[in-house]
Amino acid sequence: MKKRYFIASPRKVFMRRLAFIVLLFVSCLSNAQTRTIKGKVVEENDLIPMPGVKVQDRDTVLLATTDQNGNFEIQLPSGKDELLLSFISMEWTSIKVPASCNNLEIVMMVDAIYDYISVKKANKKRCKRFKELPNKHRQAFEKGVFTSDSPCGTYIFHKY
Repeated sequence: MKKRYFIASPRKVFMRRLAFIVLLFVSCLSNAQTRTIKGKVVEENDLIPMPGVKVQDRDTVLLATTDQNGNFEIQLPSGKDELLLSFISMEWTSIKVPASCNNLEIVMMVDAIYDYISVKKANKKRCKRFKELPNKHRQAFEKGVFTSDSPCGTYIFHKY
């Protein structure tokens, strides 16, 4: 049996290369889209700004650290809609950021130690405090710390 070779015409080769270049260009543009999100972080008890809070995406890539007034500004890549905030002696805070939200105001919970109780009871106590975060947000608004009376993002509760 003879081997048969298929030889493409120069026009087909050109069209394939052009299609490849266009797809490469479009994929680069779609990956490069980011949106700017500004925010402020306060702690739950005194509602005072928290400097030095790490703002990360869900892959724990550091995006920013809050300044002395608890403010941050990040470039959130397209396709990413969840942030993770961490600070010493505070519970890790997960926030889902909707597409319409460009100004986050976040209340972080103090990390409490639950000795001599089960994990289930500890989660129950944490969840009770977690459900109070929207009220804390409203208090921060009334105190003049935040500019909106309700959170723009959605807090996500993670069990131990």
